[in-house]
Amino acid sequence: MRSRRAMLCLLASFAMPAAFGAPAADPFAHPLTSEAQVRSLLSRPAGKLRAAQVLTGSFQHIRHLSEIPKPLVAHGEFKFGRDLGVYLHTRQPFDSVVVLTGAGLAQSDEGGAVQRISADEQPGVRLITNIFMALFTLDTQRLARDFELFGGVEDEKKDRWIIGLRPRAKAVVAVFKEATVAGSDDVEQVVLTDARGDRTVIDLTGITYSSDPPGADVRALFSLPRP
Repeated sequence: MRSRRAMLCLLASFAMPAAFGAPAADPFAHPLTSEAQVRSLLSRPAGKLRAAQVLTGSFQHIRHLSEIPKPLVAHGEFKFGRDLGVYLHTRQPFDSVVVLTGAGLAQSDEGGAVQRISADEQPGVRLITNIFMALFTLDTQRLARDFELFGGVEDEKKDRWIIGLRPRAKAVVAVFKEATVAGSDDVEQVVLTDARGDRTVIDLTGITYSSDPPGADVRALFSLPRP
């Protein structure tokens, strides 16, 4: 139960040419039946990501809960380090840091004690880690392995794309039922919908790319102190 709550907290914190014809208003109406289709759809952002070692940007996440009339909004910064993981620092409305690596998940709220969940002890955490890595790198092979994929061109004039993902693993379905990822040159928005219909909308802005290996300052972000 603790691992599922942590995964939900993590998820809350936080591309098709002419073959598809009309823009995909509902991406789930357009199955992607081959990895080649996915690569073609995501060719622009994936090309930029292949050379990137570090991604930095800002995020806004809006959580729409069925039992709360007003959405919950938070803002912060993220950093992705290749072979390191994903670092999420929520600034508003409270201070919280979540670090996701191959070893598991670590979280610290308001500068307090670090809570950790090992990927070895909780296989679901490892699966979520793999999914986040695939989303940040647009690893088409891993996405095709872990999800049923859908999508198409969202706006041909602006060359925007959108993909829909439905997880194959039951451990992930328990966290979210389906997701969409949309953008143009960059991944700009991720929308997660859970089994109850609650939605988390994550907007990514101001993304910068670095082809330099992560320096000591970046590596330090992924080394939250142990209790």
